[in-house]
Order: sequence, then structure tokens, then C-alpha cells
Amino acid sequence: MVLPEENNAFPVKLDGANTFIDSTDHTNISHSIHEKYQNNQNEFMLYPTLDYINRILLEDIDEPFSEYQDVAALSDIEKPLYDIVGQKYPPSPNSQLVVRQSKSNHYSNICILNKQIIPKSTNTSLTQDSRNESLLAKEFQRGVEEGQKFLPDINNLTIDLQVSRLLPDTEHKKKISEIELEEENVHGLVGKPKTRKSSSDENLNILEGRNSKMPMFSTEEITRDEMYDKVLLYHGEESVKEEISRLQEIRKCQVNPHCNQKQNLEENIDLESLLVQCSEAVALGNCKVAEEIIKVLRKHASPVGSGTQRLACILTDGLEARLAGTGSESYRRLVNRQISTREVLKAYHMNITASPLLRISYCFANDYICKVAEDASRIHIIDFGITFGFQWPPLIQALAKRRGGVPKLRITGIDLPQPGFRPAERLNQIGVRLEEYAKSFEVPFEYQCIASLWESICIKDLKIDDDEVLIVNSMFRFMQVRDGTFPTDSPRNQVLKLIKQIKPKGFIIGILNVSYSPFFTTRFKKVLSLYSMLFDMFDTLVPRDDEGRQLMERVLLARPIFNLVACEGQDQVERPETYKQWHKRISQAGFKLLSMDQDIVKACNAKVKSGYHEGFFVQEESGWLLQGWKGRINYGLSVWEPKLE
Repeated sequence: MVLPEENNAFPVKLDGANTFIDSTDHTNISHSIHEKYQNNQNEFMLYPTLDYINRILLEDIDEPFSEYQDVAALSDIEKPLYDIVGQKYPPSPNSQLVVRQSKSNHYSNICILNKQIIPKSTNTSLTQDSRNESLLAKEFQRGVEEGQKFLPDINNLTIDLQVSRLLPDTEHKKKISEIELEEENVHGLVGKPKTRKSSSDENLNILEGRNSKMPMFSTEEITRDEMYDKVLLYHGEESVKEEISRLQEIRKCQVNPHCNQKQNLEENIDLESLLVQCSEAVALGNCKVAEEIIKVLRKHASPVGSGTQRLACILTDGLEARLAGTGSESYRRLVNRQISTREVLKAYHMNITASPLLRISYCFANDYICKVAEDASRIHIIDFGITFGFQWPPLIQALAKRRGGVPKLRITGIDLPQPGFRPAERLNQIGVRLEEYAKSFEVPFEYQCIASLWESICIKDLKIDDDEVLIVNSMFRFMQVRDGTFPTDSPRNQVLKLIKQIKPKGFIIGILNVSYSPFFTTRFKKVLSLYSMLFDMFDTLVPRDDEGRQLMERVLLARPIFNLVACEGQDQVERPETYKQWHKRISQAGFKLLSMDQDIVKACNAKVKSGYHEGFFVQEESGWLLQGWKGRINYGLSVWEPKLE
């Protein structure tokens, strides 16, 4: 608090008039106010709280400072607060009293006790203070007792900080999840649209900024068990074929996946055409037409129907949120919806069993690392966008069997901060899991994590040693780095500049092959084309009631789809580019494309033909390894190195 000097004048309102007086006369003014309200003193004394406030406001600051009169009364006030939160009240006899006194003796009216600011009362006696403070404590205690009657038993509750509410444990929590799922099915991806922003959402957006764009994943104590080993480790091609065959048999036993599509055609309902028409109406601001089309889409789209119906359900949610102007708010709720790592593992298992695309991408990167560092004693991998670290247990397993001896492995995991008070907790959990795998395979291991915006990282943060083979890896997450208005100084190019400066032996990048457009209608059509392929792929290969498929579609794929459709400007996190656009960008940043290792290309082709659907393909083009489904390119992979200057 800034206190006025003694020679300053300040305004005082007396009898309705503003009067400026010198601070040296403030004592007489205080006494005048005290005499004016002396007649009402008895009325205030009837209520201890009012009397306490009255004495603070009318205290005589001209008297010398004295310490707080009744520490016991303060303890009576503090102790119920500790009881409410379930903590033991600390002993107070040995508490230290810290006094802060200003230059002017007239303002020595504040002291700090037990790190709390306490107003000092100086114009009443010790007996009067003690009595009134005790009365105040009793009033407060009575209010606490009354309030506790409305509180449930804290031992039977779990506090969910993400949604700021109290959730009953186990069975009740499961029921709430079922209710939320039903609401999801009725109202769409993010529930019934809300038109009013809450203050908590606004505060979250202000405090977190781009950090809020990192999906909310709950942490778990279990970092490795039988399920993790089954999904993440390599158990031979025969095991992979058995998993693929099992999934295909289950799919064949179900209803024809195209029955709902045929029914829609018989009713002359083309969902894709309706979606494009609706996007055009939304782009033009034609609310009436857009709302009518949305009603038709709601009638025929379904989160549990065919692949087209499921995609239409997500896209309709995005169009409706964009039309209502709530796209950013709805996306923030979608991102902050909590999902466990184990649930993501189920979706990942479904994906690599039904499709070879992600499995080939990880194998391509790991095989290159093993080959380029086959004689190295120390390997350092910097992973931009480590996500869950599912790529690295198979590499640890492979390094343990290396002929030239087991090298020391260092991994630096980089990702955006997670919303909340522990932004790096998920990254730390990844390190614990990888350390357990390294220990079981007897591979010397070191891990560090960086929870930060990629463009804000500098070389010293990476802790690079001269005697290690350095590899930079980034799989399908570079599109979340902003591209900026001007290509020369965009955050995306800043990260590429950093990678060039550290001079890695190889820079491995995996991209999602779709171009971003600033024009909404064009962007919507490209999103529809790309994700129609993915949803058709899952509908052809995976049972509709598969839990992993539902998690993949309604959470992991829904987030980028919804962001591309419903958000604009700084809120638009997903900004993908085609492999040709990435080729141009990386080349201009000072990198040289390395030729494909043909042994690795042959191994990738062999994996595609190891029992997967015949619709998958892998091809080499312009130095990129391209993967896709039924003629459409989905992923692109390439390896680069900095140009010599």
C-alpha cells in the first residue's frame, strides 16, 4: 500500500461536501467523526460484527503502535477453516510476529501475523477487544456448523478439478459418464450448444493462451503392465497376423457396413453434398438455410452409424458451433475433456491392428535411427511432439539386440504444456514408462522433457553433447505449430531454423497430407475428403461397437476436425500442409532431402502385405514415402539433413 506523505493533501467528505485538508490535521478530523457517531455506538454494540467493523473504520491512528491484542481470538477464527479443509491446525504459541512500519508514525496500523494481514485496533481496551473478538469467533463458528450440514461426506467424494465439481466415486461416476455419453449422442460432439460464456472459461483462456490447445489427458500411476507390453513391443510378424485376422473375423460377423449408406441412397440423402451445401451457407452467413440443412443432417447423421454418418455427426457439430459463434468455446471444452492414457492405448491398438499406416511410420523412423547410428555409443533423439511416446519402446527393444553392443540412449521429449497446475506431468510420466522399458532391456537411458511452445525453445535447453549421434524426430505434430502471416518469420520456420542450428545427423518428419486454406469453404471440402477416407477405412475394417474405434473417432480424430471447421484465427490450432508444400518449406529452410534407403522401403512394403487389407498402399515419390488407402494419400515420410554452408 502506498501511504501519503505528511505534507500531502487528500480529500475527505464531511456532511456531503468534499474538502481537501492537510494530512497533519487528520487527527482532529478523526476525533470529529468519532464524536459525530458516538450516539450510535450502543446500536453497533448490539452486533459484534458491526462493532468490529465500526472500530476498524473509526480507530485513532494517532496512538502509538501496539501488537495484536488477542492471539487466542485469531486462533478461534482460523481453526474452523483448517477443520473444513481437513488439515491439522498448526500450533501458534511460537509464531513470529512481523511488523512493517512506515516512515510516518501516523500510519503504523498494520501488522502481519502468521503470514496474514491483521488490522490493528488501538482505541479500545484489552478486555473489550478480547470479548468482541471471541463473540466474532463464536458467530463465525456457528455459521460454519450451519454450512457443514449442507456438505456431503468428503471421504466419499472425488474432486474433479477440470470441471470444478464434486463427483461421487466409482458407481456414481460411471453413471454420470453414461449420462454424458447419452447427451453426446443426442446433442452431438460437444453437447448442446451454449451461447453464454462463463467467467471461468474466459479466465482459462486468458491464463492458458495456446497452452489450452494441448488436449487434457489424465495421468495414471500404472505406467507399464501386460497391456502396454502387448501393444507397444514387437512380438513377431505371426503375432501381428493373428491380431489382424481376429479383427477381420469379428467384422465379417457383423451387419454389412454399407447397409446404412444404401438406405440413405434409397432415400435420396447424400450426406456429403448436404455438408458442402451447409458449409457454403455458413460461409455466406445465411443462417436460415444453414439451420434447415443442419436439421436434416441431425436426422440422418449418427455417432454409431456408418463411417459417413459418424463423420457427418462431427462435421455438423462444427458447422453448428461456427454458425452460433461458439466454436472456440466448444473446442476448448472438447480439448479439456479428460481421457486416460490407457484409453488412448486402446485406440492406438485398434489403429495399428486395422491399418499399417501408423505402424509403418514408426518402423520407418526407428529403422533409420538404428541404421544411421549402428556404430554409435551414444544416441540422442529429440522428439518434437512426443505425444505419448508409443514410438520408442520398440526402438529400445531393437537397440538391446544390436550386434555392436548396446548404446546409451537419450530422449528429449518436447510437447505443448498441458492445461492445469502441472503442465509437464504427462511428459514426466512418459519418461517413467520409457525408463522402465530401458531398465528391463538393460539399455542405458536418460530422459528429459520440455513443456513449452516449440518456437520458444533455444539450443541450450536441449543439452546437446558433442560425442553423441543426434537425431530429430517429429511425427504428425508439426502442423500444430503456427505458420504465421509472413513465411520468413513464422513460428514454423523458427523451429526449422533451430533444428538446422543443432546440426542433426538426420531430421525425420511425418506429415498428414492435406492442405490448409484460409477460405472456409475450400478448407471444409478438403477436410471432408481426407477424413472421409479415414472413416471409410475404419468402417470397412473395424466393428462398429469397438471401443478403440469409438475413442479414435469421437476423441482423437474429432478434435482436429472440429478445430478446422469451427475455429478461425489464433484459435485454429490445426494447419496441415501437403507433402509438396512441406518439401518446399523445408528446402527453403536450408535442408537437403536424403534419398530413401531401399532396404527400409522394402521392409515397409512387406508390412503392408503381411495380412492387411488390399486397399492399403506404400509408394516412393520425389524422395518421400507416401502411404494411403484406396488411391488417396494420407501420410508422407521423409528424412533431411542440414545443407553444408
